[in-house]
Amino acid sequence: MDNDVKQKIAYFKFSLIAPLINENYTQETAKEYMEVITSKVYDVPSLGKREFSPNTIKTWLYCYRKYGFEGLYPKSRCDKGASRVLTDDVKAYIKNLKLDNPRRSAKSIYQELLVKKFIELDKVSLSTVQRYLRKTKISTSALNTKDRRSFEMEYPNDCWQSDISMGPYLIINDKKIKTYLIAFLDDSSRLITHAEFYDTDNVISLIDAFKKAVSKRGVPKKLFVDNGKVFQSEQLHLICASLGTSLCYAEPYSPESKGKIERFFRTLKDQWMYGFDWQKISSIDELNENLNKYIEGIYHQTVHSSTNMKPIEKFIKYTDTMKFINSKEDLDNIFLYRVKRRVIKDATVSIEKIKFEVPMQYIGDYVNIRYYPKSLDKAYIFSEDGKLLQTIHPVNKIDNSKIRRKEIDFSL
Repeated sequence: MDNDVKQKIAYFKFSLIAPLINENYTQETAKEYMEVITSKVYDVPSLGKREFSPNTIKTWLYCYRKYGFEGLYPKSRCDKGASRVLTDDVKAYIKNLKLDNPRRSAKSIYQELLVKKFIELDKVSLSTVQRYLRKTKISTSALNTKDRRSFEMEYPNDCWQSDISMGPYLIINDKKIKTYLIAFLDDSSRLITHAEFYDTDNVISLIDAFKKAVSKRGVPKKLFVDNGKVFQSEQLHLICASLGTSLCYAEPYSPESKGKIERFFRTLKDQWMYGFDWQKISSIDELNENLNKYIEGIYHQTVHSSTNMKPIEKFIKYTDTMKFINSKEDLDNIFLYRVKRRVIKDATVSIEKIKFEVPMQYIGDYVNIRYYPKSLDKAYIFSEDGKLLQTIHPVNKIDNSKIRRKEIDFSL
């Protein structure tokens, strides 16, 4: 990169941070100005289209204040040609992805790395992955020597596959929102037992989607997932154990073993996402309504090339053999989060940094508590054998002050 190009890039950086330096932005606060500039895509000299995070802008601002305009010049690397940010494990994963599908784009691989949390957005750029792929020189005609014999479960609900895919960005209330698609697919029929977009790809979202899938389609004998951190959750293990579902993991760095769910994501993008006007979507709920219409009205009603049946037809053909959780109360109890807490002297326990009041008889004891993270207005104490003992609620100090006690009567 010659000096003229470096200077143009430095000027570009300065153009974005100048309002912060001079405090002459049109927005009311610097934070609002940051939100505006980080929501746009820029044509950077010699680098092409780029988006920037708030941390990147803050770094530029720091460099300018410490080193002046020269601090904004791109730095030459002494280890040019070698990646400093990709670990050996990540490199192996990238190489496997490319070998399994030599035509797969660097952008697609980069998005998967982000979703699976192998890399962080602020630390690894798309260009880093592109450079590494160029260096590997994997031809589009590369042969895959691994044993990839296709398989299919005999009956619906014998096995589900699940994965998380990057969804579209939405502009909601003038803010750019990243979305994630969590989906569960029945291996035998290819039916989507549930799929939903969320604004986070954490365990709470995963378990919420899993609960909805079980509620609608019954209990799978196996749940087949990858080794991502979200699927390693202790809560997911406990829930699967309560359902009688075996939680199985794919071979590390072998995404092709979950080819059916990956193929669904590709079909969804080709048939639905790419032809959609995201500017018209005003909420994630609206996005999910449109997704559900496509899955139930088109995907489930189209003959699948592998099974030669419509997914919904093959699935309902065997409903008599499936296991369902018929009681909503039982289903709710199974999908509650589970923790063990010691009841302290004021007869309280802490759940998600909220104090809950517990009957006095439990003071000093450890109790098994279950709760739903999205609704912390109540929680439950269960016995060791899974029976509901008590319903508990957050501490209300005002109400407690009105209780008549032997020592002091605060209600007077």
